[in-house]
Amino acid sequence: MLFREASFSFYSNVKIKKSVFGKREVIKKDFYDTLIFGSSRTIAAIHPLYLFNHLGLKAYTSAKNDRYPHYFYLLYKLFKKQFGKPEYLIYGVDYFMFTLKTSKFLLISASRKKRKIKKIDLSKRPEKDAGFLKEISLLLRWKKKLDKTVEDVLYKYSLDMDRPDKNSTNAAGISNFTGNKTTLELNPDNRPATWEKFPYLDSDNGEGKYLKKLFDELETDGVIVFLVGIPDYIGTYESTSEKDRFEKDMQSLINGRKKFRFLNYNHPDKFDLHNRRFYKNGRYGHNNSHLSYYGSIPLNEILSRDIKKTISNKAGAEKGIPEEDK
Repeated sequence: MLFREASFSFYSNVKIKKSVFGKREVIKKDFYDTLIFGSSRTIAAIHPLYLFNHLGLKAYTSAKNDRYPHYFYLLYKLFKKQFGKPEYLIYGVDYFMFTLKTSKFLLISASRKKRKIKKIDLSKRPEKDAGFLKEISLLLRWKKKLDKTVEDVLYKYSLDMDRPDKNSTNAAGISNFTGNKTTLELNPDNRPATWEKFPYLDSDNGEGKYLKKLFDELETDGVIVFLVGIPDYIGTYESTSEKDRFEKDMQSLINGRKKFRFLNYNHPDKFDLHNRRFYKNGRYGHNNSHLSYYGSIPLNEILSRDIKKTISNKAGAEKGIPEEDK
């Protein structure tokens, strides 16, 4: 009876007006030329506002915690159908990306076809307190309706959890988010004598097969793709025991794909992994590390510089300019 009453309440009040891609009046067909994919590491590190300021790119980010390759494979197909193919895609990759899987809620939001949710006619509502046996009988006879109710609730709330915050974009449709100002500065983390180290699970695990499917689709569409290795705080970096395997795996995924680049900044020679002000979290023996607002600034500068080189080389190649003359 409680479930029945809850379902009537849901259908009597439900309004479906939201989109996985936020405001339709802002996101127009062919508006965005760049997509950003990745987990929470990426949303903390790569920011559309900086890419717009440095390069003039109009980037839409769908990076967030709990989002992995299966989600982005489905989301790319949905985005392309609704808004057209992007010119560039930036995918934030990290050592732990194949250890977890996307939640069912998010897969529903990324794969759905337009679903109509009809309100229930309350005049046909069964009387309350019909008795235990009648309630059991109703449950059996209403099984399909109850199944549909569960699916409708999942659909409705998957939209709510996946939609960007309405205040997160400026008038041009570019996200204003530039990171979290919390840092590791006030949390001493001396290098211990011993700490846990983590092996690498490669792209044959987790949702790796969907990453390969996504790359096939992007290659067919002629999209220029940047795999970006997100920097970790030195404690987390030194807690990964098979970094060479990670780099080789990423490179193997893009071998032969002419418009794909792997830009790995998670290395002491490429980025400052020791500056505690640059990181929101991370420590020895832990696998979780995110850049802070302060660390994302230099990362976006370096990334924009490297993207600009690729864009310039692409333009030169289209004009027949030899690589050494660019």
